[in-house]
Amino acid sequence: MRAGQVVGDRYRLEERLGSGSQGQVWRAADLRLRERSVALKRALTGGDAAAAARVRREAEVLASVNHPNVVTVYDAVEEDGDWWIVMEYVDGRTLADTGTMGAEQAARYGAQLAGGLEAVHAKGILHRDIKPANVMVTAQGHAKLADFGIARQVHTEPTLTGTGAVTGTPGYVAPEVVRGASFSPAADVFSLGATIFHLVEGTSPFGEGNAHSLLWRTAQGDRVEPKRAGALAPLLDRLLETDPKRRIKVGEARVALGKLGGEAAIGAAKRPRRSWVWAGAAATALVVLTAAVWNGMRDNGSEAAQEDPPELDPWDFVGDQITADPCSLWDEAALGAYGPTEIDADNGPFESCDLRIENDTGGVDLNLYFYETNGKPHQQGDVSMVGEFGLISDEGSHDRCTRTLIFPDGEHFVEMYAKQDPGEDTEICPIIDTAANAAIAVVAEGRPLPRREREEDPESLFHLDACELLDDEALERFPGVAADDPLEGFGGWTCAWTSTTSETVVRVLFDRDDPPEADDGQRLQYAGMVAYNEGDHWSEDDSCLVSVVYRQFTSAEGDGTITAEYLRIWVIGDDPVEELCDLAEAMAGPAAEALPDA
Repeated sequence: MRAGQVVGDRYRLEERLGSGSQGQVWRAADLRLRERSVALKRALTGGDAAAAARVRREAEVLASVNHPNVVTVYDAVEEDGDWWIVMEYVDGRTLADTGTMGAEQAARYGAQLAGGLEAVHAKGILHRDIKPANVMVTAQGHAKLADFGIARQVHTEPTLTGTGAVTGTPGYVAPEVVRGASFSPAADVFSLGATIFHLVEGTSPFGEGNAHSLLWRTAQGDRVEPKRAGALAPLLDRLLETDPKRRIKVGEARVALGKLGGEAAIGAAKRPRRSWVWAGAAATALVVLTAAVWNGMRDNGSEAAQEDPPELDPWDFVGDQITADPCSLWDEAALGAYGPTEIDADNGPFESCDLRIENDTGGVDLNLYFYETNGKPHQQGDVSMVGEFGLISDEGSHDRCTRTLIFPDGEHFVEMYAKQDPGEDTEICPIIDTAANAAIAVVAEGRPLPRREREEDPESLFHLDACELLDDEALERFPGVAADDPLEGFGGWTCAWTSTTSETVVRVLFDRDDPPEADDGQRLQYAGMVAYNEGDHWSEDDSCLVSVVYRQFTSAEGDGTITAEYLRIWVIGDDPVEELCDLAEAMAGPAAEALPDA
């Protein structure tokens, strides 16, 4: 190839930027768009038609990624039997050329790259070779993930080890990949952490040296102790965690890095989600009703509003689901009018929070939890509007009253309920009304939702993704399962799979409760952890619950109580309970084995 040559009847090669075993990268002029500068990468496929097809398909997927911290792919053209990938031309330098920097600046770049990586992963793409040399930095200080190695998926640059070929760069590739495991999103997160480590320390986490020595140190987990990382060091430990199951997730890393760097970063574009339980046209009825009521109330304002009513603005009041704090929605000052209050942040799912009100005759328990669905809400009742928020009211029974907040986007909900002790004679609906209105005031005052103040224990299930615990092999035990279409719950702490041949649903969820007791059910054991088959414990006649005790710990509330974290497998369906329990036990085994060691 030479300067002046035109590729694909459109791109004139101007300057060769680099070359290697994967081919060449050129700066070129797009002749159809006023000679706009673009970058062209020649992906060598060796005449292999299947390899060429894979390059083209991956280019098409990458072209769908639109993120400010990812080098944009514009086009893919064929020339002389090879494919050329047409990309955004970044006039800047790589992170490998920037030298070391302070922890705050490194965190800022890291947050940007984590946001870009999150967007890429959302499209099902793995980078496989994140390192300083593969990150471009613009003159304005924006970091962009580059060189996705489209050809590398076809012709990898292997480094031979005792376990075979390794994809990635020694010093930056994840330990599990070096040891022979397949590449995963967690491996990309490790490489991101290694890149940030390089920015502050000037070396890879495993030092410098030849490829074989670096890979050996990586396999042994022989990391270099950071000397300049400062406040960034604990987060680097989570990014560079040897066990991929315990490694921080990319979305959580983006938020944490942004906080340290003093600059929020953009994550993955919001993807459509399916309803947890309901489907069909009726599933959208409440969302439509909410929008209609909201717009109707707005139209009843001024004359200008009637002439030109503003559109419903789907503000993001939730923000990052993992760091949103459910306990922040309790207003203890307002609820204190009904008696002394106490929040219990160590009970129930991570997306929930409990509050107890004591009074002269007993007490009232309040609970709230977040959920997300583009379908029908869990609760039915009268709908009213409080500002931009919808409010569903269900008077319930004498001992229970429920309210559900509908966020302006029509997809996020907070269900709140009050339940009084047996024999109590308190009017509980006014209590939950006070709680609901106070919660709306908390969010409306300064969106998004307040963030969690307490950092969860790195050993906690909080940091795991429930949908990752059952792989295709495990799901083969579920007849008719729609394996590739799980229903992900809020924060990734719950996940459900449905059957295409029956009404059966398998749910995996994380929970916190009192330590187990001998009469909890049939005692089992999975992956060295005690478990209990509790049958239809959760008041569903056609269901079965298997609870795996993951770990026990002293409550962070400082009250001396012991809390247990559980992996729950809940199977719901029309089959006899015995058959549902057989399926629950079959799912519990591989799910427990997928957990990291407690």
